[in-house]
Amino acid sequence: MRLAGELQVFHVYAVRDGWAFDHSGWNPEPRLLAVNADFESHPLERVSITVDIAEFCAEHHHRMPDQYWRDPLPRARAYVGRHLPPWA
Repeated sequence: MRLAGELQVFHVYAVRDGWAFDHSGWNPEPRLLAVNADFESHPLERVSITVDIAEFCAEHHHRMPDQYWRDPLPRARAYVGRHLPPWA
């Protein structure tokens, strides 16, 4: 997501069947957008990622996985594993 009218994406999350997964776990996507818009005191835009991860990271100044300390994938998998999806 990004502030309406801006180019820079500031929050990335995954979506499945109307549910969004981010650093706070699973939430209905409309609620995630509403809470963030309220926090930012600014309208937000949902942005779909249509390019591969390398291109997305380059366009939005995000680090690639190999630029993190150690391998981030085991930590990410462990974190995701702590949050059961709503359909489980």
